Amino acid sequence: MKLRFMVLLMLLTACAPVRQLEGFVERKPDPVTDQGAHRSAVEWWYMNGHLETGSGAKKGFAAAIFQVYIPEDSKIGLISAASILPQAFYFGHYSLLDKAVGTFSSSERSTLPFVKNPKIRVTDAAASETRMDVHLGDWRMTREQNGHYTVQASNNGQDAIDLDLEPLRPEVIHGPGWSGNTETGRMYYYSATRLKVTGTLNGEAVTGIVWFDHQWGGGIGAQVGDGSASFNPNWDWMSLQLEDGRDMMIYVVKNAKNEPSDRFISTSNGDGTSTEIRNFRFQPWDTWTSPATGGKYPTKWSLRLEDGTILTIRAITDNQEIEARATTGFNYYEGAVTVTGTTRGVGYMELTGYVKGSSPLTNPWKALQGGR
Repeated sequence: MKLRFMVLLMLLTACAPVRQLEGFVERKPDPVTDQGAHRSAVEWWYMNGHLETGSGAKKGFAAAIFQVYIPEDSKIGLISAASILPQAFYFGHYSLLDKAVGTFSSSERSTLPFVKNPKIRVTDAAASETRMDVHLGDWRMTREQNGHYTVQASNNGQDAIDLDLEPLRPEVIHGPGWSGNTETGRMYYYSATRLKVTGTLNGEAVTGIVWFDHQWGGGIGAQVGDGSASFNPNWDWMSLQLEDGRDMMIYVVKNAKNEPSDRFISTSNGDGTSTEIRNFRFQPWDTWTSPATGGKYPTKWSLRLEDGTILTIRAITDNQEIEARATTGFNYYEGAVTVTGTTRGVGYMELTGYVKGSSPLTNPWKALQGGR
């Protein structure tokens, strides 16, 4: 396998063009003009949601499609990785939770030529640069002219969602317009925090609420000269939709020593503006250990704000680990949560860096060289 891989590298390098990526400029993103794809090291369109069928079944889902350009200064040995894969490649993750019984399933997809598993490898993927319209095989996310979002995804033909999502409030720009910093990587960042659901799950009508994120810039295993990227971005992230009307994004990004480097909460009250909170207490108080990877994930958290808000955030079921080793080289946690305390709500929790050897720095080309 290694010999074939190196031969392929040399053949591709001989004829591949090298292209410049967009640098990071401190600015606020525009949810309309920036909805399409950018020439950034990494970009993703992400959704999570809480659904209910007409028969009363309650589900949670998360879906993400990533577009990645290899930075020019990335190497595999002495070979330019950007010359090997000069064009964007795509990968994605989708998961579904049955809240009543705790059944969780996930799947991953990739356009990388080295991925061997036919359930994972796809060849048809693209992202429009003029509007939000990104697809990975038959997975697709769009933003339509009427402002609605759409998503279609499935676990290899099972757990199929086909949703139309109507914004109940304007999109929100988080913090100064980005998350992270020059140490950890900066990603432009905006969200549609409350989307009303109409559509189907496996052909059955569903209703519910969805959160949408769009981020792009540096990040995940990339290093570029303007300080917009990092070799080791790990994070704790949550999106909460609260019954008191607040939508809350909690973000703690960690540096190469796995120490918190940037942390903030962005709270939206529904008018399109957000309040940035830097002074808060956010602590885990229970964990779950994955039998598949040994990852020890904090699944219960306590949050205290200066205004008197006290929240307890709990995973609906412990086992919500995403299988992503063929696309990122490591697994991570993507779980539906409930919120109790001074108010109630629902949300999602994303945790990376809790599996030994799971940092992109450990082997940033693991998925390229091996894929399952």
